[in-house]
Amino acid sequence: MDQKYEIVRRIMLATNKIDGVYYLFGKKCGINENTLAFFYALADGKPHSQKEISDEWIIPRTTINSIVKTMLARGSIQFCSEHHTKEKAIVLTETGKEYADKYLTDIYLAEEKAISRTLQKFKPEFVAALEEFSDCLHEEFQEIFQYEKEQIKHEQF
Repeated sequence: MDQKYEIVRRIMLATNKIDGVYYLFGKKCGINENTLAFFYALADGKPHSQKEISDEWIIPRTTINSIVKTMLARGSIQFCSEHHTKEKAIVLTETGKEYADKYLTDIYLAEEKAISRTLQKFKPEFVAALEEFSDCLHEEFQEIFQYEKEQIKHEQF
């Protein structure tokens, strides 16, 4: 258990450092980390719903909704009808692309250099392993949350 704990601790520290550098970058540029993640999500050029962004990037829906309202008012995003679901899809406008590029260009450059250096030492499979760990951890926490919900239901009666 101690070795596994130490491995998980190292992963947590590494992911916190990753989150931290994006947070600090955003702060230095005057953009909050959720707005930065929102633009990063949309920068792939594909339409995304608010729900998709919220779920994939683990940003509260109320926060995404606030960002959407602000970015609509600025003309940075627009709704499109390409998505065939109940949810409206969002895409960047030309203004939004320029705004996103202003921040993302430096991020992409730093990411490219960092991943190149990392891949000199490790195989690309490390990403799949990290994704698998992330998915498994998410499932385990979902079970805990479900258990807690069940406990609360039973305690009310």
